Amino acid sequence: MIKQIIASVMITASVCAFAQVKVVEGTKFTTDDNLETDEKLVLADDYNSYMFSAINIDGLMRNVFPHKKLLMRKLDQNGSLVDTYIQDYANKTNGVLHNYLGSQQIDEDRFVAFTEEYFGKENRKEVFQHVFSKKSGTFTTKSIAKYTIESTNKSGTTYVVFSENGKYAAVFNDRYATKKTDNINDALVIDLRTLTPLWNKEISLSSDYVEKSLTLTNSGKIVLLRKAAGWKESYKIEMVSNTEDKDLPFDDKYIPEKLYAISKNDSDYLVTFGRKNQAVTMGGSTFGTVMFYDIKSGKAVISNTNLAGAKDMNDVKVIKTIVKGDEVLMAVQQETISRPMPTAMNRFPDPEYKLDVGVLMKFNKEGEVKQFVPLGSNPSGRRVQVIESGDNLYVSAFYPKGAFGNTGFSMKSFDFGTLAPKELTLDYKGRNFFQNYGFTDGNLVQFVPANNKLLFLNKNGKDVQMFSVYNFVK
Repeated sequence: MIKQIIASVMITASVCAFAQVKVVEGTKFTTDDNLETDEKLVLADDYNSYMFSAINIDGLMRNVFPHKKLLMRKLDQNGSLVDTYIQDYANKTNGVLHNYLGSQQIDEDRFVAFTEEYFGKENRKEVFQHVFSKKSGTFTTKSIAKYTIESTNKSGTTYVVFSENGKYAAVFNDRYATKKTDNINDALVIDLRTLTPLWNKEISLSSDYVEKSLTLTNSGKIVLLRKAAGWKESYKIEMVSNTEDKDLPFDDKYIPEKLYAISKNDSDYLVTFGRKNQAVTMGGSTFGTVMFYDIKSGKAVISNTNLAGAKDMNDVKVIKTIVKGDEVLMAVQQETISRPMPTAMNRFPDPEYKLDVGVLMKFNKEGEVKQFVPLGSNPSGRRVQVIESGDNLYVSAFYPKGAFGNTGFSMKSFDFGTLAPKELTLDYKGRNFFQNYGFTDGNLVQFVPANNKLLFLNKNGKDVQMFSVYNFVK
């Protein structure tokens, strides 16, 4: 009997060890490529996955499409479309404007999106929370905040940011203010696990500084980067919560441009991207340095990096953060913003955002950048995706000609300890699958550990097709 059990275990282990990687193609379906934005693959499990997107037309074209929508497409095990759930978030009253603010998966069943509407005739702004449940196949909408505004053109700006651990969301209403009025803003932090307020209050900020960037810590505190009003090159970092409102001191010769909050060993830290001095290089980027800031102790470690890329780079996107012991790995991408020329139909076109270069950046125990691995160029403007499995990282990014002997938006494996890359190959239809079908935005890639399946939503204009790679991790 014991011999039989041992033999059975050995056979099972052998089958698992030599399980063949296979690819299953879903049936193609179409989207409205001209209208849908923020597309992402979410709520994936053994049986289904969902593609979220939002319709959010800005500028003078806004009222041409009063049907502002949130869409959730349900896909079956093979990646074929089986249902579409639509939430119309437009108030059809003439003159009411709307805006999609952001979204995130809450847990295995729920996904939340935030929108706002504002109406100058009634001097009001309202923020809504839309929760989709895959169990019920429905959206549930709730008004979570109401603000008074002066007019449509003086309505201020509402931001929604999420904590890195996915537990909290912050709705920050940056009120319209002039030099003669106090800078008072509204802050609401929501516990996404219960969808109830963690804290909510008015924040009075000094009027000699204006908000430039904000982030939300994993403990539910808002951190603001503020720039001196006018031409003065001066910055301050301020942290607020239900019980706190304090400045976080740092070297005044360092110019932070972007904030991001993380946690390590249950303590909150900031990672800021910026430059070391007040001199602005006309031909270069301003994101040449990274500061790792311990919020509790106030200790800051500044590292020089090669993050500076396109000279007109405007932002840095943190794609993923991984903490192992005392080390922190961040996958980041630069973003450039261009402004299209006005047309007769659209005199004030919205800016166009394009993701640029991606890098893997590792901090040591002291907060210094000890490793910095560029992920090639990114001429297509696609989002990098990082999947973690044990000590291995699987990264999809654009690798130029000469890197591993080929070119294209592909996927590679990196060892977390050394960050040594290794190209992933899968012979499929006579070509490497990751070269042939990996040309997709990182938001449209998902890994399901339960059945070792990698999902790609390959998008070509309006056409979308799911590819499921089984036995992905060997």
